[in-house]
Amino acid sequence: MSVDSLTSEQHEQRSPFANLRSIAFELTIRLVILLVAAALIFFGTALIPGDFVTELLGQDYTPELGAQLRHSLGLDRPLPERFVTWLLHFLQGEFGQSFTSRIPVWEVVQPRLGNTLMLAGAALCWFPLALTAGVASFLAPPQSRRFLQLFMQIVLCAPEFLIAYIFIYVFAVQLHLLPAVSRLAPDQSVSQHIRVLILPSACLGVGMIAYVGRMLLSLLLMEEKKDYFEFARLRGFSRSWIALRYAVPAILPSIVNLLLIYCAYLLTGVLVIEVVFGISGIGELAVSSVVWRDIPVLQFCAVFITAIYVGIYSLSDLVAGQISKRGAL
Repeated sequence: MSVDSLTSEQHEQRSPFANLRSIAFELTIRLVILLVAAALIFFGTALIPGDFVTELLGQDYTPELGAQLRHSLGLDRPLPERFVTWLLHFLQGEFGQSFTSRIPVWEVVQPRLGNTLMLAGAALCWFPLALTAGVASFLAPPQSRRFLQLFMQIVLCAPEFLIAYIFIYVFAVQLHLLPAVSRLAPDQSVSQHIRVLILPSACLGVGMIAYVGRMLLSLLLMEEKKDYFEFARLRGFSRSWIALRYAVPAILPSIVNLLLIYCAYLLTGVLVIEVVFGISGIGELAVSSVVWRDIPVLQFCAVFITAIYVGIYSLSDLVAGQISKRGAL
């Protein structure tokens, strides 16, 4: 048996343990990121200007009542001690009580979380159209392709709220086709939910079409420069057939990675769109929590959003790692 075969066998025997160590290391990094983010969120919210106790009591404020309220809320303890207590409770699933409503934070968040997930799911329904736009841009003539690239770039530069106001003016104010305010209620039918979500999801879908379409166009243009594409063309196959039969399947892992990356970007857009359309979701709750100085609710929303970001980018890194391994083979 040669030395090379022994080395390859040893490498194969060690590879499972190496993979486990790598996974454990990556998980540790993600946990450290979440802990650091939680610390920044806690101490950052503690620095929000204004006195919540004074605003809550209003004209009834007295030093005695203020001291009692601060003691009942735990605001009279040192900040590091409050952080350790908050973190331990958070890890145990105890998120505290809302300062304004005096009910558990989870009960405040739970009904709004469903609306946010519903809006995000409706926005993801535009992903097939984004893939179609990318492939159509690749197959378009060069002049039309340059125009489409310019249009996609303009859409990407436009903020979500600007696109939302344009859509509201056109489809709600002028054409009276869709409602300008998207109120989601449990007693609504499926058709009513769809009608309410069309306009806000379309605002997010436009950005998705521009981003995914532009990135997919770049990937297909790179595939066109490879040898197999030129060889298939010399054999008489059309450019569209080669793209659909070979190029798109070849970049499918990259498309999945692209979808994951856009999901993280989509989360930010969902928070903005909720405020514009009056959707009672996590984004609208976070904004109102800042206005009313409802620190426990704001902390939960911030940690929840950060955890989703970390989870999505972890999946994206995993997919990217699989793509690089496949490329190395």
